[in-house]
Amino acid sequence: MSAHSTFHQTPSIRIRLSLVIGVFALISVGMLVRSTWIQIIGDPKLESLAKKQFQSKILMKPRRGLITDRTGEPLAINLETSSLAGNPSKILKSQTTMHLLAHTLGTTPAILKKKLDPKKSFAWFERHLSDEQLEKFRKGGIILANGDMPEGLSIVKEMKRVYPHNDLASSLVGGVNVDTDGIEGVELWKNTTLRGKSASFDAFKDALGRPALYNSNAQTNMRDGENVELSIDSSLQYSVEESLQDAVTRTKAQGGLAIVMDSNTGEILALAQAPNHSKVKKVMALTDGYEPGSTLKPIMLASAINKGVAHASDVYFGHYGKFKIQKRTINEAEAKEKFGYISLKKMIEMSSNVVAAELALKFGAERYIGALKELGFGAKTGSQFPGEISGWMPGQPKNIKPLTLATMGFGQSIMVTPMQMVRAYAAIANGGYLVEPTLLKRAEGENTRRVPILKQLAVKETTDALLSVTEGEKGTGKKARVEGYLVAGKTGTAQTVDSGTKRYSNSRYIASFIGFPVGTKQSIVVLTLLDHPKGFYFASETAAPLFAEVLKATVSRFGIPTTEKLESRLVLQSPTPPKKLDSIDGTESIKIAQSSAEIAAQSVESASEVNIDHPVMPSLLGLTPQEALRSLKPFSPHIQLHGFGFIKKQIPESGSILSPNIHVTLFLEE
Repeated sequence: MSAHSTFHQTPSIRIRLSLVIGVFALISVGMLVRSTWIQIIGDPKLESLAKKQFQSKILMKPRRGLITDRTGEPLAINLETSSLAGNPSKILKSQTTMHLLAHTLGTTPAILKKKLDPKKSFAWFERHLSDEQLEKFRKGGIILANGDMPEGLSIVKEMKRVYPHNDLASSLVGGVNVDTDGIEGVELWKNTTLRGKSASFDAFKDALGRPALYNSNAQTNMRDGENVELSIDSSLQYSVEESLQDAVTRTKAQGGLAIVMDSNTGEILALAQAPNHSKVKKVMALTDGYEPGSTLKPIMLASAINKGVAHASDVYFGHYGKFKIQKRTINEAEAKEKFGYISLKKMIEMSSNVVAAELALKFGAERYIGALKELGFGAKTGSQFPGEISGWMPGQPKNIKPLTLATMGFGQSIMVTPMQMVRAYAAIANGGYLVEPTLLKRAEGENTRRVPILKQLAVKETTDALLSVTEGEKGTGKKARVEGYLVAGKTGTAQTVDSGTKRYSNSRYIASFIGFPVGTKQSIVVLTLLDHPKGFYFASETAAPLFAEVLKATVSRFGIPTTEKLESRLVLQSPTPPKKLDSIDGTESIKIAQSSAEIAAQSVESASEVNIDHPVMPSLLGLTPQEALRSLKPFSPHIQLHGFGFIKKQIPESGSILSPNIHVTLFLEE
């Protein structure tokens, strides 16, 4: 027998082999039992690992609500866009994908590798791709011809915020970040309302990590954002912004502001500011303060009459233009103005600083400041807009020195916001009621809170004084007149504090005009303000003409009837020169083809025959803007108005094809 055979027959060897076989048999049985247990009973730890591999938590984002103007015109909408995303852990495992992605992003694979976190399964690479970028991805091989992409990369569909009117009311509307969360303006203010409610749910992924099945009930927990309807009118807003920018350019001012408010409801119908492209968009009417200057004088007069301190007919001494108090001299705005005894109404008309100072001293610090607080100064207006300030007034009336009180009489030594000034003047315009300004359109039938604040005597006498500013022989606001309307208002040219010297500057001013048309069916207040106009900086030459332009646009937009009887204007229909008739008694006569009334009648008839099925532009010549609006109402036109009066030219011309939301430009008689 060979040695090999003897070795295998040794008892110790056979025992060892049996033990090994037994151990493996036990392991096999254990594995079989364990696998059976897992398949039938289950294991929590392994189940958790499986869920992590095949399930994921997905956040479903709602559609953001729209921002519209008071007519429903959208100012902020959503559009679907594409974004490049990927799985860093998978990208790091593929050199090909790394090189393609690095080339597409304009970097190197080494730099990209450092930025990728292998522990993460999702990362954004490029958000809100343009069509040009998507085309670049196709050419670069990131997106293949069949739409597939390298493993680990994907194109994700999401929403981006778009502003169809570009910069129109952009400071007010604000903006969002890349995730469409509000960061400025109304987008921030009403972010909770606009963004809606998100919902998260568990989704099963396929072998490539893409969501395959998910719980459809999660959609019931998601709520799209609600729309926000602003009080502004986009058509009026456009006209006001255009007029403001023209005024800023003409006067070489550093900036400007214009507000139009319905003084009965407090609704802001237009709010324009320049420049309108700052990196940080803020609503200066609420967030910035200024010294109002002479525009505060009518507020003081109304308050003094309201408290029984004075009447507009009361006569005060003007100190011939120089009033000494606490070793300082208060001068009139112009050295030539040297008033003796003049009435308080004349003080408003001529804008006397000295007489205003005298009235403030008679009023007294405690009563004056108390009256200003009743009119809303020194407190937020109630608009609830983020960033609104309260302005500033001296804290303790008993500690106010006579010089400070005197300067408060003509609008210095006090800081207000433009919105506070508009609110105070609205109380005069609407018959004595204090209303809360709002940037949101009030619901139909909603009750506006109106607090009676001024007596009728105070309203009447102050309004008469304000009318003298534009209608009086030496009124400072003549250039604020608008044909056909009685305008009550006040100029203001206030010095600003030099940041270097901490004293009032002799070269930097804020020019403003604030007022309202008297006796109109719709009561409105308009404020125009120019910051540091160059050259002839007085409000009478800068802010007053801008006020007239804004008021013209407002009465045209809302069809507010005139309050004065206007002479009928004759309009030549033929573009050729009229034929001269024989002179009579040495005077020259011309033949008028048609009167404006005849042309208007024909145009109204033409406009009333618009065929909705086959619409063409009617002739609008000779119509008023409101008549044109009524005739084109079925097509919701975007109308731009230039000038004032009857329509003398239209674009498109009559006979052109009409379409919904058509842009129409109307040129009116000046």
